[in-house]
Amino acid sequence: MQIIKKVIIKQILTEKSKTRLKEQFLSRQYQLNREIQQLEFVLHKKMKANKNNLSYQTTLKESFGREVQRRKERMRQYELKLGQLDELEIGSELREGTIQMIETVEEGDNWEEMMKGTEIVIKDGVVHEIRQGGMDDE
Repeated sequence: MQIIKKVIIKQILTEKSKTRLKEQFLSRQYQLNREIQQLEFVLHKKMKANKNNLSYQTTLKESFGREVQRRKERMRQYELKLGQLDELEIGSELREGTIQMIETVEEGDNWEEMMKGTEIVIKDGVVHEIRQGGMDDE
């Protein structure tokens, strides 16, 4: 029988991965900034087109305002991540996320051992280590 098991993916921070992460965060911030500018442009255009409908204008402002705020909050989160990244030492492990794997279960297998966490550790895009039996941190 086969079951699906959660596997934690971690990355060892190297100069190369630190630079790549920094570039990703800055690129996402840039994209969010462009989205904000686009939203403001569209809002201005719609406001101009509906200048006689005040209730619609109010609704538009609120709706677009919420979208702009969401993006600004995500930009602040990336700013925090950039700050944290600068503080991390080379060799630190970062949790990237989780994936699912299929594991074969047979009669007589030790269930507790099988269900203990598995981690895959990546270093510069290459599997560096597979850890079995660690703590599963759900």
